[in-house]
Amino acid sequence: MRFTTTTSIDPGHRADGDLYVMFHGYGNDESEMIRILGAIDPDADYKSFRGPIHRQYLGGNAWYDDTCADSLIQERCSALGDDIVDMLDSTLLHSKRIIPVGFSQGGYLAYRLLAEHPDIFDTAVLMSPAFHDTAVSEEGNESPIEDSLVAEVVTDTKPRVFLGYGELDARIPAAQQQGIAGSLARFADLDAHTYPGMRHEVCPQELDDIKRFLGL
Repeated sequence: MRFTTTTSIDPGHRADGDLYVMFHGYGNDESEMIRILGAIDPDADYKSFRGPIHRQYLGGNAWYDDTCADSLIQERCSALGDDIVDMLDSTLLHSKRIIPVGFSQGGYLAYRLLAEHPDIFDTAVLMSPAFHDTAVSEEGNESPIEDSLVAEVVTDTKPRVFLGYGELDARIPAAQQQGIAGSLARFADLDAHTYPGMRHEVCPQELDDIKRFLGL
């Protein structure tokens, strides 16, 4: 799969420093995450990815068609994650702590990277992520489609995960918000926040909380 990325790595930075790999939300592009990171850690090294699905008439990009069945979205994000991990397998990056950062659709992709590759990622920042690991019936009951793959991997420490939603977020259903929080609680050290008055977006308080989470 071909990816379009924007990369900024300062060779003067420590070889074992942080590298953010970033995934934008539906209908946007890689510049969205660069702007967000600029408000969090403006001197950071990063690779910001563009979703491979281009919206021909509306513009912008996506990681998957969110009208598809959850199982197909899972498969697509797993395949995307495998390709991204292969791309990151570079001698230049072997010593760095690589931190997935995602918003909305990109947040779900970042979650899948963390869940399926715990040997590579031990920290993640998820902003208003979608969630497709459970199916919600018409009666409102959730049934698991797939248990997190990290359950099969023994790790010494739990990954640290920041999770943030707006209290007024109408884009991500409550069942998805609860589902990802429940899944992360099983295997991660979760730092979860809900922001009053915030919709499907980011706010200054969330950015400040991410800075604290990252120790900046």
